[in-house]
Amino acid sequence: MRRVLVIMVLLVGLAGVAAFQLTQRHVTNADARVFVPSPRFYLDFSPSFRTTIADAYWLSTVQYYGEHLKSDGRFDSLAAMLDLVTELSPRFVRPYQFGAYALLDAGEGQKAYDLLQRGWRRNPDAWQLAATAGMLVYMFGKGEAKVQIAADWYRQAAAVAGSPDYVSRLAATLLQKGGERDKAITMWVQVYAEGDEYARQKAVAALDELLPARRDERIAALAALDVPMTPDRRAELSAALLRD
Repeated sequence: MRRVLVIMVLLVGLAGVAAFQLTQRHVTNADARVFVPSPRFYLDFSPSFRTTIADAYWLSTVQYYGEHLKSDGRFDSLAAMLDLVTELSPRFVRPYQFGAYALLDAGEGQKAYDLLQRGWRRNPDAWQLAATAGMLVYMFGKGEAKVQIAADWYRQAAAVAGSPDYVSRLAATLLQKGGERDKAITMWVQVYAEGDEYARQKAVAALDELLPARRDERIAALAALDVPMTPDRRAELSAALLRD
């Protein structure tokens, strides 16, 4: 039984290599349609090798994209190749982000957005995926709701530990632009609490516009904010927003 199992594993491994070589040959010939097996084949029969197989197909996908970007601009099999890689290695972040931009080049905006959503569900610690989704919605989305949707993506990205300051500024700016006044105020206060001097200047300017003009109402609004902040930073913010 053990020997049979070993033989099966070897055969599946060879099948993976053969499939990859076949794909490589098609890429070299600049064929827009390449052989892309179902992810289920590898998930069912070779789970221990799926990451290695995903790496091989990832290299093939990058080569396929570059080849056709420079030649005919056709990416008929790109979506299927990205699906294969991300199904076999769901925690591999790069294919989601690279794939989204590549699918945009292929004129597949919805598939690019779907890929980013899937990547974010599987990798909630990868702020880049949420930020890229926000950018995609804001730049290419349609309808009045796109600003709010983009803002929410940036807000989620900003909530990830280690995300850069500019992400929270973008979230706050889009929330303000989308008419989400209370959320924008909270986000700008967070920007002030965590940002550098430039970020704090931007936050004060935005909060000065968003908060009530009357001094007593502004004091009450600031007191009601529940954003973690050092006492010194809170005092600085109050002084900047309550100056005569």
